[in-house]
Amino acid sequence: MLNLVGEYHSLSYDALTAHVAIVFTKYMLLALTGRQNQDLRTMGEIFFFLADITFAYAFRIILQAIIESIHKNFQITDEQMQAFINDFYLGLPDYMQTALAKAA
Repeated sequence: MLNLVGEYHSLSYDALTAHVAIVFTKYMLLALTGRQNQDLRTMGEIFFFLADITFAYAFRIILQAIIESIHKNFQITDEQMQAFINDFYLGLPDYMQTALAKAA
């Protein structure tokens, strides 16, 4: 079906190696297409569902989880937490600070 044997006739080792690589590439594309058409567990579509999430939103979710965990495990005061958040924020690169400011 992939014509590994009958499609190409050459005596050059390099040409035969290139032909085998092309046949393997065809096989990989066919296998990928078959997997996407038959298996509903294929992860390729998860990116379409998450395409609307922005970097700033995802980063904000992570930061909120960290802050809640710190409150829960270390029982710090709100003033200490605000000082920690400000120090952390100022330690971030400028592009992350800008992204977080847009998400706020």
